[in-house]
Amino acid sequence: MSFFPSASEGSLRERLQRSLGDAYVITRELGGGGSARVFLATEVALERAVVLKVLPTELADGVDGTRFHREILIAARLQHPHLVPLLSAREPVPGEPNGAAAATASTLRWYAMPFVEGETLREHLTRRGALPLPEALRLLRELASALAYAHAKGVVHRDIKPENILLSDGVAMISDFGVAKALEEASADAVSSGRRLTTVGMVLGTPAYMAPEQVSNARVVDHKADLYAFACVAYEMLTGAPPFVRASLRATMSAQVSATPTPLAQLRQEVPSPLADLLMRCLEKDPLQRPLSATAVVKVLDGLAAPPAAPTVGAAESPAPQARTPLPVWLGALVVVLLVAAGWWMLK
Repeated sequence: MSFFPSASEGSLRERLQRSLGDAYVITRELGGGGSARVFLATEVALERAVVLKVLPTELADGVDGTRFHREILIAARLQHPHLVPLLSAREPVPGEPNGAAAATASTLRWYAMPFVEGETLREHLTRRGALPLPEALRLLRELASALAYAHAKGVVHRDIKPENILLSDGVAMISDFGVAKALEEASADAVSSGRRLTTVGMVLGTPAYMAPEQVSNARVVDHKADLYAFACVAYEMLTGAPPFVRASLRATMSAQVSATPTPLAQLRQEVPSPLADLLMRCLEKDPLQRPLSATAVVKVLDGLAAPPAAPTVGAAESPAPQARTPLPVWLGALVVVLLVAAGWWMLK
C-alpha cells in the first residue's frame, strides 16, 4: 500500500511547489518511499541547495501540526559535526482559508535539511560489503559521538539505519534526527489517548534495525532503541549483513524479538573483543541489559584508538647503559703532574 496520493490527486511536486511559494524552487526529485518523498530544491534567499522531505498524506493526516512543529524545533536545536541539521519545517497555518484546495494543502507537511554531497552508508555497503576494520572503527566512533550528544539533549532518533547515515568525504553524518520521535509524539492518536498509531509505528522503524520494544509497540521507546539499531548497523559494517534479516518481513520482526544473534567473534575474529562484547550487549532484547548510554560505546572506541602504553622495563631486562661522567678537571691535572714528575725522575 502506498502512502502517497495517486496521479489523479495531482502531482506531489506541483502541490509542494505551491506550498513553498517563492521561498524554494524545486530542482528535481531525489527519491524516497515508505516514509517520505525527497526533493532537491534551492533556497532562494540564501542561494543554497536543500533537501525537502515530504510526509505521506495518510501519515500527515494523523499528525497534530502544532505539536509536530514543536517537536521539530527541539530537534532543530541539535548542532553536532556528525548530525545533518534540520533547517525548517511546515505545519498548517492557523486561519488558513477553508475549501478543498486549502484542506489538501494543509495535510502537506515537509521539513528541510542541507544538501550533503556524498553517498549513504547503504550505497557504500552495497558497493564494498564489510568494511576494513580501521574505517569501520572510525565511522562507528563518529556515529556514537553523535548519538551521545543528541541523547544528552533528550532527543532520540528511533530509525537509525544505513539509509539515514550520509558519508561526505568519508565523514559520517546522521540525518532525520528527531523526526521519527516528532511524528510519534504528534500523532493524533498519541495526543488524544497516549497511544501511538500502529501505522505510524510501522512506518517509523525499519524491520532489520528495529529494537524489540519497537516491534512489540511498547509504550516506552527511549535512547536504548537507538543503541540497538546502532549495533545492528555496526554488525552489518563489520560482517556484511545485519544480525536479524530473514526471508520475510514477518520473520525478520520475529527474529528481532526472539532470535539470538551469532556472536561477532565467530564471524570476524579481528574485531577487538571489547567492541564485540559491547555491541552484543547493545543487541540484548531487554533494554535494561544494554549499556546505559552511547557514551559507553564512545569510551570503548576511544580506548581502541588510543596509542599503546610505553613498555615497562622488566626485572630480567638489563638497564640502559648510563652515560659516563667525565673526570673532574683537578683529577686530570693531577695525572699530568704525576706523569711529568715520573719522566723527570727517570732521566736523572
